Amino acid sequence: MWYTYEQGFCKLLHYNGEIIGVLADESVLDETGKVDATKLNAFVFDQFRNGYYAIGEKVGQAWHTGTPLMKV
Repeated sequence: MWYTYEQGFCKLLHYNGEIIGVLADESVLDETGKVDATKLNAFVFDQFRNGYYAIGEKVGQAWHTGTPLMKV
């Protein structure tokens, strides 16, 4: 199902779906068979700064590092 949201010049499209399969080259897997983000040589695109940024270095533990910053 497609949803659209328009505000000024911005239009966002969202698609909800089901992931039915994932493929990864063996060269990016760790010893347990899971994808190792540091082996991906992945990058992201920032449309606001018009640039590509490399990712891969782990900078914190998910669901833990930001806990002290959360307001109760």
